[in-house]
Amino acid sequence: MIMGDQFGQYNVWLVSLSFAVAVLSAFTSLRIASRLHDSKGNDRIIWICLGSLTLGAGIWSMHFVAMLAYDSNMLITYDPLFMSISILLSITSSAIAFYVISLEIYKTSTHLVVSSLIGMGIISMHYIGMAAMQMPATITYNTGLVSLSVGIAFIASYTALKLFLSYAQTASGKWRLWTSSFVMGVAISGMHYTGMAAASFNGKSVAPLPQIRPGIGQATLGYIVVGGVLLIMTFTVIMIKYQTRIEASNHRFHIMNRMHRSIIESANDAVITADHDGNILSWNKAAERIFGYQENEVIEQSLQKIMPADFRDAHQNGIERYRASQKKRVIGQTVELEGLHKSGRTFPIELSLSTVDDGENEYFTGIVRDITERIESQKRIEELVYRDDLTHLPNRRMLHEHLSSCIEQAIAHSHPIAVMFLDLDRFKHINDVFGHRVGDELLKEVARRTQSCLAKKDLLARQSGDEFVVVLPHTSEFQVGNVAKEIIKVNSDPFLFETLELYTSTSIGISIYPEDGTSAATLLKHADTAMYEAKKEGGSQYSYFTNEINHVISRKMLLETGLRKAIERDELEVYYQPQVNVTTQKILGFEALVRWNHPTLGLVPPNEFIPLAEEANLIIPMGEWILRASCFQFKKWLEEDKTLKHISVNISALQFRQPKFPEVVKDILRETNLEASYLELELTESIVQEHERAIPIMHRLKKMGVKLSLDDFGTGYSSLSYLKDFPLDTLKIDKSFTQAIHESSKDKAVVDTIVHMALQLGLNVIAEGIETTDQLDRIIESNCHEYQGYLCSPPLPQHQIEENFIKQKVNLS
Repeated sequence: MIMGDQFGQYNVWLVSLSFAVAVLSAFTSLRIASRLHDSKGNDRIIWICLGSLTLGAGIWSMHFVAMLAYDSNMLITYDPLFMSISILLSITSSAIAFYVISLEIYKTSTHLVVSSLIGMGIISMHYIGMAAMQMPATITYNTGLVSLSVGIAFIASYTALKLFLSYAQTASGKWRLWTSSFVMGVAISGMHYTGMAAASFNGKSVAPLPQIRPGIGQATLGYIVVGGVLLIMTFTVIMIKYQTRIEASNHRFHIMNRMHRSIIESANDAVITADHDGNILSWNKAAERIFGYQENEVIEQSLQKIMPADFRDAHQNGIERYRASQKKRVIGQTVELEGLHKSGRTFPIELSLSTVDDGENEYFTGIVRDITERIESQKRIEELVYRDDLTHLPNRRMLHEHLSSCIEQAIAHSHPIAVMFLDLDRFKHINDVFGHRVGDELLKEVARRTQSCLAKKDLLARQSGDEFVVVLPHTSEFQVGNVAKEIIKVNSDPFLFETLELYTSTSIGISIYPEDGTSAATLLKHADTAMYEAKKEGGSQYSYFTNEINHVISRKMLLETGLRKAIERDELEVYYQPQVNVTTQKILGFEALVRWNHPTLGLVPPNEFIPLAEEANLIIPMGEWILRASCFQFKKWLEEDKTLKHISVNISALQFRQPKFPEVVKDILRETNLEASYLELELTESIVQEHERAIPIMHRLKKMGVKLSLDDFGTGYSSLSYLKDFPLDTLKIDKSFTQAIHESSKDKAVVDTIVHMALQLGLNVIAEGIETTDQLDRIIESNCHEYQGYLCSPPLPQHQIEENFIKQKVNLS
C-alpha cells in the first residue's frame, strides 16, 4: 500500500490554469451581475441562468483542471453520474447567488443564510467530484483540513456574494472588477486545494482493477472541461458585449424618448398622434388643456371627436384622398381650422401635419395651436384700423375702401350710388355745456337711430366728430330723399340721458354717382359741400349737390386760402371815405375801409371777405394791420392839414373781445405817434350787446382818450340803453334810413328822431350813404353834424385822397 502523502505531485502549469479559470469565471460572473441591476422580466431570468451556468461551470472546471494538475502516477477515470451531480450542485449554488443578487436584498442575515447554502453546494460539488474519481486507491480525509476547506467555502461564498452585490449596485470601474475577480479566484482555489490537502490516496501504482466501472479518462475530461469552459466564457463575454451595446442603444433611445416625451409634455401646443384610420394614439398635456379631454378619454378614439360637425366629412374625404393620391398636399403645411372643445364650443386652431411610414401603415402627428387670442387680436386690430372706437361703425378708411368698391361694381352694372353726408346741428353746444361723456352717448344714439333707417346693403360710417356718411348703392334720387327725411325725423326726437332731455337736428348733403363725381373722394367732397348748404339754410334739412353750390364753396375756399397770405403779400389796401361837416362842407376826417386786390379774382368786396375773415379767425391780425396802417397814414396827413379831426376805424366783435385789445390800441398809437383823441373806433351793435364785457373795455379806451362811435345804429337790436350806459362819442345813422329820406316822410321822421335824441345826449351824429343834394338838404334840416357818401366821394385809395383832398386843401390854404 502506498500512502497519500507519498502519492504524486502538482503540475505548475495546470495549477496556474485552474487559478486562471477561477479568476476568469469570477470576472465573467461579475460582469453578468452588473447586468442584473438594470434588467427586468425575461431579460433578468436569462441573465440569472447565464450567470449560474458561467460561475457554476467555472468553479467546477477549476476543480477538475486542478485535479488534472495532480500527478497521481495511476490511471484515473471519472464516474459520469457523480460528475454530473457535482456540476449540477455547482450550477445550483451559483443560481442561488444570482437569484439573491437579482432581488437586491442587502440584509446581512439574509446574506449569511444564502452564503451557507452556496457554500454547502460548493463543498458538496467538491467532495462528490472527488467521489467521482475511479482509481486503484482509496481516499481518506483529514478532519481538520476538511473543516478548514468547509470554512473557506463558506467565507468564499459570503465574500463572492458581497462582491457580486457591491458590483451590481455600484457598477464600479474595471480595476475593481479585476480585483474582485482575483479575490474570488483565490478564495475558490484556496478552498479546492485545502480540500485536496485533506485527502490521502491509499493504493498501488498498478493498472485499473477489473471491478472499476468504465469512466471518462483524465486527458479526455481535461480537454472537454477546458474547451467547454472557455467556450462558455467566450460566448458569455460576447453576449455581455453585445448586450452592453444593445443596452447602451436602448438607454440612449430611452433617454431620447424621455426627452421627446418631456418636450411634448411641456409644449404649449397640442401634439397628437393618430394612425392611418384617424384613431388617436398619443395625447399630451397641452392637448388636454386646449380640448378639455383627459388622455384616457380620447386614446383609441377617432379624431372626429375633436372636430366640429362641419369639418368631419371633409376630414374623412381628405383621408381617402390622401390614401389614393401620391400628392401629400396637406403634409408639411400649416392650415387654419376649427377645433371642438369638450364643452361643445368651437374655437380657431392652427394645424401642422407630418407623417411616419413603418412600411405597412402611416401614422400622423399633428401640432395644434389654439389661435383664439391671435384671431381676437387680429379682429381688434381690424377694429382699430377699420372701426370707429366710440360707435363701432366703419371709420373713414373703411368708408373709402367700401365706396371705391361700390363704384367699381357700379361701373360694371351701370347703377347709381348715393352718398349722404350727415352733420349734427348745435352738437358743439351740447358738448360744451354737458361735457364729452354726454356728447359721446348722443353720438352713439344718433348712430343707432340712423342705422335703423337703412337697409342691409347700405353702409353707415363715422367720418369724424359729429359727422357721419351713408353709402346707398343701387338707389335712386327719390329713394335717397325718403331715407334722408326719415333720418332727419328720427334724430329730431328728444334724446334722454339720465335726467337730461336733449334736442338736436341733422343737416344732410347728398351727392349722386356718376352725375356728381366718379371717385370716392369727389363724391364725399360734394356731399360735404351740399351739407354746408343745408346748414346755411337753417339746418334740419337735406340738400342735393349742384354746380352752383360747388362754385360758391369753391370760391369761398379759394378766398379763405388767399386771405391767409393776403397781408404778407401786400394784397390788402386801406381805402378812405371823407366825413364832411354838414354846415361848412369841410372835411373833418376819414373812415378807413379795407379792400382786397386778389391776384386772380381782382377786387373782392368787403362784404364777401370780411365775414370769411371773421369765420376763419383771420380778422384779428387783419384788424391790427388796418388800425396800424390807418393811424400811420392819418398822422402823415395831420402834418399837412392841421384841421383834420379824426380817423375812424371799424373794429370787429372778435377784435374787441380780445383781453389785451386796449393794450394793442395803445401800442399802435405809440408806434405811429398819433394822439389818442384823433382815433375813433367804430363799434357794431353785436359788440355792445355784451354789457358786462363791453363796458370795462370801453371805459379803458375812453380813459386813453380814444373816441367811440356806434356804427349802423337802428339796423340791429337797437336799444336806448346803449346810448345811456355806454361812453359813446358818435352815433352813425345807417344808409338804409338816409337813402329814402327825401322821399319817405317815415324815414325822415326816424332820422329826425335819432338826431334829436343824440343831440340831447350830447353825441355827435354822422349820416351815412348821402348820394344826392336832396338827401343832404334833408340831413341839414335834421341838424345832423356830419355826413359821408358818394355825394362827396366814394372810398378812395390813399394817393387819390391825397390828390383830391389833402393837397388841394393845402394849396387853397
